[in-house]
Amino acid sequence: MDPLTSGKYPEIMREKVGERLPEFTEEESKLLAGSFDFLGLNYYTTNYVSLVEPAPDTFPSYETDPGVEYSSEETSIYKLFKLYVFNLLISHFLILFSLPS
Repeated sequence: MDPLTSGKYPEIMREKVGERLPEFTEEESKLLAGSFDFLGLNYYTTNYVSLVEPAPDTFPSYETDPGVEYSSEETSIYKLFKLYVFNLLISHFLILFSLPS
């Protein structure tokens, strides 16, 4: 989004990509910066949590207060639960639409 808001790529991107990243001329940057009327962004992510007993010497913080461990990968029990719920929904859907009107 930086090119749309500032007219140039972010510094970290320029460092990592180097000369492979095309540069905007000064005129192009001026035309590009703020050139949108509306900008919508949907961002979805999934985090899984599992209860964890903090170690006795753990320093209390906003990260340890909930008493959970975050993961972006599903556990096998969660996969089974999703499968169960999915099958339950499908069976109710089929029953609902197979009833005589």
